[in-house]
Amino acid sequence: MPVDGKRVVIWLSRHKPLKAQLDFIVNKLGSVTLRIVRARAPNAEYVYENYVREYIEKGYKVVLIPVLPLSMIARLTELSRKYGFEMWWANTELLHNDKSENCPEYNPDTDAMVPGVDIDGKPIYRHYRFRKFQRIKKIELVLEDV
Repeated sequence: MPVDGKRVVIWLSRHKPLKAQLDFIVNKLGSVTLRIVRARAPNAEYVYENYVREYIEKGYKVVLIPVLPLSMIARLTELSRKYGFEMWWANTELLHNDKSENCPEYNPDTDAMVPGVDIDGKPIYRHYRFRKFQRIKKIELVLEDV
């Protein structure tokens, strides 16, 4: 239980949150401390030790929103169960690929244009739209014999 209702959202991404994402957080959680971390992280334990632990020790309810490799998110999800913090996933939809950043459908409050290359090595921009956050409960790898 947070001390005096203290909450912190740790945004761990190379990109700043969109207005729609910030609005979602405030509508869902109310008043929060937002910590934006744009640094690289070598592993999940580093993320916990350097960004999460201090807030848990101070009695904050912690929500971590990581944009990291899936293997790190899986390990962070295990750590979240052990140490009592939440993990959220930014659910986005790929609308289409564009040849330039100037898409007429682009909305700066909800959308991100992510540069990349197509199969032929030509530059493209992937046009994503934020839909909602979802709580990450478990990352699971399901295998079968071939």
